[in-house]
Amino acid sequence: MKTFITAVIAILFLVEVNAQSAGSIGITDGRSVGMAKTYTTDSKGLGALGINPANIFSRSDTTRKWEIITVFPLPQLGMKVGTNFLSINEFNYFFGESTTDASGKKVGKYLTADDKARLVNLFSDGGTIQSDIQSTIFAISWKPSAKAGAFTFAISDVIGSNVTFPKGLVELLMNGNPPGDVFKFDDTQAKAWWLRKYSISWAHGMKFFPKIFQDFNYGFSFNFVSGYFYFGIDRMNSLFTTGDHNSLTIKNDFMAHSSFSPDFGVTYSFDSASTKTKSSPSLFPSPAGNGFGMDLGFWGKINDVWGVGLSFTDLGSIKWKEKVAEFTANSEVVITDLSDTNQTKDLGDKLTGKNESKVIGAYKTPLPTAMHVGVSFQLDKFLKGHFPGRMIIVADYNQGFNDELRNSKKARFSIGAEWIPTNWIFAFRTGLSFGGFDKFGLGAGMGINFGFLELNGGTPDFHYLFMPNGAKRISFAFDSKWKF
Repeated sequence: MKTFITAVIAILFLVEVNAQSAGSIGITDGRSVGMAKTYTTDSKGLGALGINPANIFSRSDTTRKWEIITVFPLPQLGMKVGTNFLSINEFNYFFGESTTDASGKKVGKYLTADDKARLVNLFSDGGTIQSDIQSTIFAISWKPSAKAGAFTFAISDVIGSNVTFPKGLVELLMNGNPPGDVFKFDDTQAKAWWLRKYSISWAHGMKFFPKIFQDFNYGFSFNFVSGYFYFGIDRMNSLFTTGDHNSLTIKNDFMAHSSFSPDFGVTYSFDSASTKTKSSPSLFPSPAGNGFGMDLGFWGKINDVWGVGLSFTDLGSIKWKEKVAEFTANSEVVITDLSDTNQTKDLGDKLTGKNESKVIGAYKTPLPTAMHVGVSFQLDKFLKGHFPGRMIIVADYNQGFNDELRNSKKARFSIGAEWIPTNWIFAFRTGLSFGGFDKFGLGAGMGINFGFLELNGGTPDFHYLFMPNGAKRISFAFDSKWKF
């Protein structure tokens, strides 16, 4: 069991790695994050993978047939670390300050009643820690002709973790457990996984179909998924109450599942049939599960000014088959005397569900299915040449259909813009995002286009550069693409 606990702790606090799978809130490529993760109608080429596969194809670009993403000169990489509830200022106030007692010894800060109430209130919308690193191992796109469309192949890793601490635990730590109070932990959440996706995509276009469009593109991606580990809490309805004379009533009701590659050497203490194996970590471990997903996308050009887009991403699931365990508990414990060992000797096993947990044959989890709707407005075309360069303004509505990693049922709206001055190789980007996990983001970024090579970089949280002590997260993305 020690090996398992160590593995779970490591997974839950791993940095999340994800590429070509945006969900509704995820970090994507350097161009899109600079526009506050606005991408449905104006993502381009390989930058459209996992977002809107229809945009892989472009009828207007007739000179370049190939596009490639490699680790040189810049890997496609993004990073996000932070929370949705605690800023650096607040962390330092509650946990980073200390005082000196009469003997000269450093002691922790004493919190007043107002401080405790303020800290508990920070967890009112859920105290979630989220981290994210985004990378693509390799991707290639080939457009032999406008008639044939565009074909792509990509390999990307998806490693993610979200941990939400229960408000009831914070209330308990701050206020103690006075008789009669009930402390619930039903808002506890924890999920983590590592997936590898092999994506095959095709996109094509047609003229004047339907009649309202000058151009109309459609595309799809088939995603073959290998899973290397999974851990997730499915149900958490546990609570406890303190009664008279310090009696304690614990109602324990939870369920969680896990699955690990055989190469990780994970064993479960309740699995007497398993044999301990040595961990053999590598970049290509044996899968713990396999699955399939699909992306569908559409893009339409109404006229030279207006365009629209629609896509559905990660339609599918993954089935875990190796080292699959179900952790469950459904019991009630009443303790009238904490010093009575007969009442407390099996408490640890009852709380962890050791006697009820078991190894099962398989477990299925959905992919982070999401819908993206977008509209674009090209300002320079609207002004009929009376604008210095190209300016496009785009808006998105992103809706997750589940709360899997990198997804949220809370809708996210965003608006972004890109300006390329006349005869310049530089592009300037910005945008605003509202809703979802982050609630608010101000995007900013730049790109350099040498023709055969494109470099992009940006952040969806540019505003935190001006208020570093108020920052709740740090995030950025950059990438390079070869085109010829």
